[in-house]
Amino acid sequence: MRTITRPKIEGVRWVSTSEMKSIVDKRARTVLNVSGQTFLRNRKKGMYAELDADSCPGIIELTLIAPSTKVASTRGRKKS
Repeated sequence: MRTITRPKIEGVRWVSTSEMKSIVDKRARTVLNVSGQTFLRNRKKGMYAELDADSCPGIIELTLIAPSTKVASTRGRKKS
């Protein structure tokens, strides 16, 4: 019987800010053909609010790995 060798997990390593920018930039260029900075700027303006995984494969993963920002839309918020 064959033994399955699983990779040893060494632990979690935090990524630096520059590493994260590079990761987001690479993914944004792959998914949307824009830089990471352009993606973040456009997302903040609400330009990608209507995109979904069917119309733009990879957008959900990109949104999850990108730093959170406040989105321009106020839909769903209660007025104080």
